[in-house]
Amino acid sequence: MEEPKPRVNGATIAKFVGRRVTIVGRYMSSERGGHTLLLETSDKQQLRANLSSPPLEPPSAYVEVVGKVEYNCQLTVERLVNFGNDFDLDTYNDAIQLLNNCPVAFPGL
Repeated sequence: MEEPKPRVNGATIAKFVGRRVTIVGRYMSSERGGHTLLLETSDKQQLRANLSSPPLEPPSAYVEVVGKVEYNCQLTVERLVNFGNDFDLDTYNDAIQLLNNCPVAFPGL
């Protein structure tokens, strides 16, 4: 069975160092020739997501990243999904807070 990839925000990511997580954020910029994406998380924190190679197409305004949380709370990206240019991060953040405050009700999310 595949390991769950909990949904996190900037405030909860540190609890998952060494584990795979899912996070949605607003794409802000690229660094290192496109190998690092700078994202704003749903709770308005900045996060670096490191890719093994630049994405084939430019990131949309909002992206979902699945990856491993490193010791410095950066992500090593396994999968990058474009979410388009219109996404309600505030409502998404409310859902993330609910998921993380009620882990018994939402196991593995």
